[in-house]
Amino acid sequence: MKKQFIITAALIMFTALLFSQSKQAGIHGTIIQTGGSGIPGVTVTLTNENTGKTVTTKSAGGNFRFLNLYPGTYQLTCKKAGFKTVIYKGIRIFTGQDKSLQVEMENGPADPAVINNSENGAIDVRAAEKNVHITNEMLQSLPTGRNPWTIINLVPGMLLDREDVGGSESGMQSSFYGLGASGNDTTWYIDGVNITHPETIGTAPVYLDTNNFEEIQITLGANDIAAQTGGIQLHFVTKKGGRHFSGGLHFYYEDDALEMKQNLPESMIDLGLGSPGIFSLYQYGANLAGPIFRDKLWFSGSYAIQDIHARTMAQTEDTTRIPGLFGKLDFRFGKTSGSLFHTGSNRERGERTWLAAGSQDPETTWDQAEPFSLYAGNVQQVLGNLVVNIKAAYTESRFTLDPAGGEINPDTGHLEGQDWLDYSLPTRYFSGSLPYHNQEKKSLNLSFDGSYYVEKFLNGDHEIRFGVDYYRADTTSQTLYPNQRKLFINDRNNPHGYKEIWWVADEVFDVGFKRFSLYFSDTSTFGRLTANVGLRYDKQQNFHHEATSPQLTFNGTPIFTNFMYDRGSIARENDSGFKVFSPRISLTYDIGGNGKNVLRASYARYGSHLGNSTSRLLWFLKSREIDVYWNDMNGDLVPQRGEWSEDPDDWLWWNIDKYDPYGWTPPNRCAPDYNTPILNEVTVAFEKNFGENFVAALNAFYKRESNLVWDRGWFPVSKSGAPNGLTYAAGDVETADNWYKASTVILPNGEVKDIYERYYLPQGIYRTNYGSGTFNTYKALQLVL
Repeated sequence: MKKQFIITAALIMFTALLFSQSKQAGIHGTIIQTGGSGIPGVTVTLTNENTGKTVTTKSAGGNFRFLNLYPGTYQLTCKKAGFKTVIYKGIRIFTGQDKSLQVEMENGPADPAVINNSENGAIDVRAAEKNVHITNEMLQSLPTGRNPWTIINLVPGMLLDREDVGGSESGMQSSFYGLGASGNDTTWYIDGVNITHPETIGTAPVYLDTNNFEEIQITLGANDIAAQTGGIQLHFVTKKGGRHFSGGLHFYYEDDALEMKQNLPESMIDLGLGSPGIFSLYQYGANLAGPIFRDKLWFSGSYAIQDIHARTMAQTEDTTRIPGLFGKLDFRFGKTSGSLFHTGSNRERGERTWLAAGSQDPETTWDQAEPFSLYAGNVQQVLGNLVVNIKAAYTESRFTLDPAGGEINPDTGHLEGQDWLDYSLPTRYFSGSLPYHNQEKKSLNLSFDGSYYVEKFLNGDHEIRFGVDYYRADTTSQTLYPNQRKLFINDRNNPHGYKEIWWVADEVFDVGFKRFSLYFSDTSTFGRLTANVGLRYDKQQNFHHEATSPQLTFNGTPIFTNFMYDRGSIARENDSGFKVFSPRISLTYDIGGNGKNVLRASYARYGSHLGNSTSRLLWFLKSREIDVYWNDMNGDLVPQRGEWSEDPDDWLWWNIDKYDPYGWTPPNRCAPDYNTPILNEVTVAFEKNFGENFVAALNAFYKRESNLVWDRGWFPVSKSGAPNGLTYAAGDVETADNWYKASTVILPNGEVKDIYERYYLPQGIYRTNYGSGTFNTYKALQLVL
C-alpha cells in the first residue's frame, strides 16, 4: 500500500492537460458450457508476446474482462478441471476497440486443447463509435509521406487542403475536414493525453514523427462519453516496452534527382517560376524498448530527426528541422498498472520570409522555433468490479519569430534595430526588420475515470462509467514592432515621395482558460443487444491575467503621451462562458450472436471548444496604432523629431479614442446568454465481417449544428444624424435599419445585384448566437471496406 501511495502521489505531482483517453481497449467475454449455462471458476489467461501474461477468474455472473490493453495480438486460454481447455489465437486488439467473445467449453480432459482461430470478436459489438485504425505495419509498408496529415489522408471520408507528394509538405501544417465536423472541434491525443490547446484549436500543437507510433486511431463519429466535442478525434499510440528487448532504426531519403521531370507551362516560365517539391528530405531515428523487471516494469524510448529542404515555386529553399525525443516507463504490479512518459520536439525554420521570395531584402527574415514538451502519467487500480484511473499531464510550448534585423533591449523590453520599411508599389516589398513575436502556452490537467461492473441486474450486465476532469491553460504572447513603428513608403522607385509612420505600441496578450467536466454512462448488455446511455456536463471559462501594454517612446522619450501611455488590465474572468449538457445514447445489436453482423444506431449532442476566442475578442491590451504623415525632410528614411505631427487632427488613422483616451472601454461585448455552438448527431451503421482482416460497413450520418456564433455591430457611444432618422443609444446593437441600398452592379452573366452600405460604422463587435432558424446540416451515406 505504501508503494502504491507513493506512485499515485508522484503521478499527481506531474499534473496537466485534458481528459483521459477517449476509450480504452479491452476483451469482454462469457464462458458457457454446451446447453448455454455458465461455468463458474474458470481460469482465463491472456498472453501477449510483449507484455506477458494476465490472469483473471470468470465471475459467478458469467463474465470475464481484460481492460486497458495495448494494441497488438493476444492469445486467450480458458482452463477448468473437468473441461477441455479452450485457446483463442490471434486476437487482434486496436486502440479504443473492445473484443467480445463467447467461449463454449465441453466436458472432458484438459488436453488436447480446443484451438479456435475463428473471427469471433473481429467487430466491436459493444460500442457505437466509428473508428479507423492505421497500424505500424501499414505505416511501414505503404509508400506515403511520413507525417500525420498524410496518414489522415488514408482515412475514408477525410479531405485535406493540399497534396503531399513524396513528403513535399512534411513539416507543414495542413487543414483537414471529415464527415461534416468543424475543425474547431478536432482533438489530438498522445497515449490518452489530450494535447489540444485553446489557443490553437483544431491544429496540431506538435509536429509528430509517425515512425515512433504503434498505431493511430481516428474517430469520425458517435464519440465516446469522455470526448467533449463531436469533431475528429486523433489518437496516437506510442511504442511500448515488453518482455523482450527490441529496437529499430529508420532512415528515409529523397532528393530532387529522384523526381519525375516534366515540361512547365509557359505562364510559369515567363514568371520565373518552377515546380514546387523538395531539394532533399531526410527522416532518421532509432528506438529501443525492453524490460527492466520482467512482466513488471518496461521502458521504451526513441529519438528522431526530420530534416526537410522544400523547394518553393520561386525555386527558393524552405528549410525545416524537427528533432524529437520520447521516453516512457510502463509498470504493472498485481492489480496496479500505469505509465510515466515524456515527449518533446522543436520545429526550427531558418530565414523564414513573410512575402514571396524576391519581395524582401535577405536580412528581412525570421528564425522560427516551436519547442514542445509533454510530461504525463497515469495509474490504474482494479478493486474487484471497480476499475479507477487517475491521469495527469503538463505541457509547455512556444512559438517564436525572431527577426534578423532587430534585437530586444533587455532594459526597456522594446525591439530595437533596423526600421521596418514597407513599400507598396510597384509591388509590395520589405526591407529592414520584421516584428518580433513570441507566444508561450502552458496547460495543466487532472482527470479521474472509473468503471464499475454490475452483473445480472435488471436482466442485464452493466458497465457504469463515471469521470471528472479539470483543465487549465495559460497563454502569454507579445508582438514587438521594430522601434515601435513601421515605415510605409508608397513607391519603392520614388522613396522621397509619399510616406507615413505607423506608430504601434507593443502588443501583449496574457489570458487563461479553464474547463471543468463531469460525465456518467451505463453500458448495458442484454444478450445480443448493448445499450449505452450517458450524460456529460462541461463548463468552460476565459479569464485575463494582470498585464501592462507599455507606453510609446521615440529614442527613449515618450511620445503621444496623452494616448500611448502605459495601459494595464486587471485579472478577471470574462462575463460569458460555456455551459453544456451533452446526452449520448447508442444501441448495438449483434444479429447472429457471433459478432459477424452488427447493427448500430446512436444519438449524441456535443458542445464545442471555447478556446481563447472570447478572450481575444474582449481583451483590450491589443495593438494600439496611430498613423501619421511623414515629412522626411532630409530624405534619409530615418524618422527625426519634427518630421511628423502629434496633433490628433492630423492623424491619418488610429484605433484608439482620441477624444476620450482615458475613458476608453473595450469595444467588444458578448451577450449575457452567449454559449457554444451545439452539434446534434445521428448515426446508423451496418457492419459485416467477412474475415479477421476484412470488414465492410455501411454508415449513415446526419449532423445539425445550431446556436452558431453571430458577430453583430455594436455602438459603445450614441449615434444620430442619419438621413432616415435612425439613432442608436450607447450600448445598442446594430439592426438591419443601419443598411441602405447604395448602388447596383451588373455581373458578367447580366444579373443585377444590389450593393448595400451602412449609415453608421459600428465601433465594436457584439458576439451572440443565431436563433434556431439558422443552422448547418451534413448528410452522408458511406461504404467502407
